[in-house]
Amino acid sequence: MMRTMKHRLLTLYIATATFLAPVIAFAASKEDEETAKLEARMEGYATSVHTPGGSTSLTWVMICFLSALTIACLFKNAKRTHLD
Repeated sequence: MMRTMKHRLLTLYIATATFLAPVIAFAASKEDEETAKLEARMEGYATSVHTPGGSTSLTWVMICFLSALTIACLFKNAKRTHLD
């Protein structure tokens, strides 16, 4: 029974994806290039409001912090209890 149900669900998912793919592609093609590049937050300013290009140092600091956190969790003692 489970095998039949899995087969029916898989068939339903594939059929749904097959029938919705053209609809999604048509909806994505409706947006022209001009509206995709326009940002409403930037309109109406007399001067340029773009920030100058910065460095990626903050991203590297975040990656180092998350890596250290991951390694600390990796080497945590598994036999430790909450009574410690």
